[in-house]
Amino acid sequence: MNTTDKNTTDKNPRRALGAWPLLLASLFASLLLPAPAAGADAPAAPAPAAPAAGIGASDAPAAPGGAGGAAVTPAAPAQPLWQGDPGKAAAELEAQWQTLSRPGARVGIRGVLRFAVEAAALGWHPARVEHALEFARGMQDLDPASPTHGNFRWYSDQPRPVDLNAAEFAAQLLGVLHVQSRARLAPAARARLRELMAAAIEGMARHQVKLPYTNIWLKKCWCLIALGEALGRPAVADDGYARLAEWLRFTAANGICEFNAVTYYGTDLDSLNLIAKHAARPEGRANALKAARYLWTAAAADWFAAGDRLGGANARSYDYLFGHGYFECFTWTAGWLRARPDIENAGWIGSDHDNLAAFRNAAHLPAPPGWTEPVRAQIPRTVVQRWGATPARTATHWVGRHAGLGTSGEAYSREDRALVIDLGGSPAIPQLTLFMDGRGDPFGTKKVKGADAHAKALHLVPFIASVQRGPEALQLLSLAPLGPAARFKPGPGELSCFLTHLTIPREAEVWAGDARLRPGAPAKPAIVPPGAPLFARIGDAAAAIRILYADATAAGRSGGRPAEIQFIDDGRAAKARRLTLVHDTAEPKGRATVVAWLRVAEGLDDASFAAFRRAFAGAAAGVEKKGAVIKAAAAGLAAPLRIEADVEKQERLLLEGGEPRPALLTVNGREIGLEILGEFLARP
Repeated sequence: MNTTDKNTTDKNPRRALGAWPLLLASLFASLLLPAPAAGADAPAAPAPAAPAAGIGASDAPAAPGGAGGAAVTPAAPAQPLWQGDPGKAAAELEAQWQTLSRPGARVGIRGVLRFAVEAAALGWHPARVEHALEFARGMQDLDPASPTHGNFRWYSDQPRPVDLNAAEFAAQLLGVLHVQSRARLAPAARARLRELMAAAIEGMARHQVKLPYTNIWLKKCWCLIALGEALGRPAVADDGYARLAEWLRFTAANGICEFNAVTYYGTDLDSLNLIAKHAARPEGRANALKAARYLWTAAAADWFAAGDRLGGANARSYDYLFGHGYFECFTWTAGWLRARPDIENAGWIGSDHDNLAAFRNAAHLPAPPGWTEPVRAQIPRTVVQRWGATPARTATHWVGRHAGLGTSGEAYSREDRALVIDLGGSPAIPQLTLFMDGRGDPFGTKKVKGADAHAKALHLVPFIASVQRGPEALQLLSLAPLGPAARFKPGPGELSCFLTHLTIPREAEVWAGDARLRPGAPAKPAIVPPGAPLFARIGDAAAAIRILYADATAAGRSGGRPAEIQFIDDGRAAKARRLTLVHDTAEPKGRATVVAWLRVAEGLDDASFAAFRRAFAGAAAGVEKKGAVIKAAAAGLAAPLRIEADVEKQERLLLEGGEPRPALLTVNGREIGLEILGEFLARP
């Protein structure tokens, strides 16, 4: 296929797309997971096998060995590509065109350019592709004196760019359009594409992105590489390659800051796979594959196979109850899901789009099983990862067959879930999530618009102190929502209450001691005695919960009366019940603190579930409060769990009994993160 573009100075022969699978096969061969050391929790090295075409047979999962090493069967066969019906694809594009061509239509820049990418890939109405590019040009800030020159309005009816990430989101699609379809474009459309790309480079130059902002940083890497190489501007491409190398050095030391993020792991892989498939420079392609390997390995470690989801605590979740997100586009093609998910909805011009898969397949690059299956085969496993430079920025996750418990020692954003429990054997079962709320939104369904014009369900961000050892954790949450030290301080009148929720699946039996506990209604909740041990059971898996301390706010003072603990059923539409701690029923004027002790177990029949309840209820645990200092302790299974913290100064004075902080990423105590990224620690 002739892919030469006479309007670009890029003459590199790698643009012949048929060559990249062989190149990637050779790169994969050099990036496989090193054979683990022998041990009870480590899979054995795979037996030699003759390589198959493409990815070699040496990429197959290692045979599990030792205690707890039973293999996890994939939920479904791996899918080679996203499939679509061309006839239905044309109908979907036609529906989008009816919106895009309507005078005064409100559309997003991602939708406009996604339409162009998909239509051009199908060779569908080239004049309409040209119209879409003209429309996008009209959404670009073309004023050289503007601070957002070259950026885009997120929506066509906005007067100016508001969300500056639009530069990277748009440039990503412009780069894909160029590498996939530039030969199909009419000359005028090709010229307009070049104008859009040239100005977008300026927009990105004016948009400063910090390294911990993982998904946008990596998106910018692809954008600078793709646009710089498309326009023959090597200095721009240099910047993109340098940023990717800088991110690898940063991540080798600190981990992925948007950790375990089910939406943004997908966005990250889009960018890394595009670089690995389409970038001109071999070292850049190899670096992208190493980054993708680390991300896939971390995801495999946190994968809760029984729920078809990433388990554990996570940054930036838009699904409070189930933890679904865009990463499922990749886990579906990997064969990790039982049912095909929606491709994705964000950014599209409103219509069906199940058959529009040009972008999905441009960013599709299957992970060799050797990156993921030796890790997923270890059950149970305890996963500990860094997600930042400070000790509190550590996430711990115990993963079993039908139970999982994960915690984080700090929050990255207002969308985090710092304590998550998985129970049961179905993706239809919600997760148990503990978080603080100031808007009466226990299930994350009440979205509000922020300064970037996006509607999100945001919760409060407390000071957190956590210790977790295997399947149990002790966690402290403390916050004065309107106090001077509050992160993401809400505006006046934004908060209507102050609550802490633990969501509980409707499928769960809930026990208080040795008796089943029935929920009340929101108007008449069931009241739980302070300190009472509670248990949620689904099948052979169970979670134990003791609220060791919870107080109500009191007229600007810390440490008021005990918070009332309510068990509430909001009706079947809610999909979950909730344990709610009531700190304040109006805009809070003071601080509230919660200390919870939690434990999970599986393989329980009625007798062992009763023994599990007795052991947890009878174990010593308590909290001592002196001024702003909280001391909490619980008799753990392996060792005591202890937290001491000054909640007003937001200082963790003592964290004892938890898993050791890793160099980067450990599974059952073995460091596997540095096996992948360790080489970048020594690089200048």
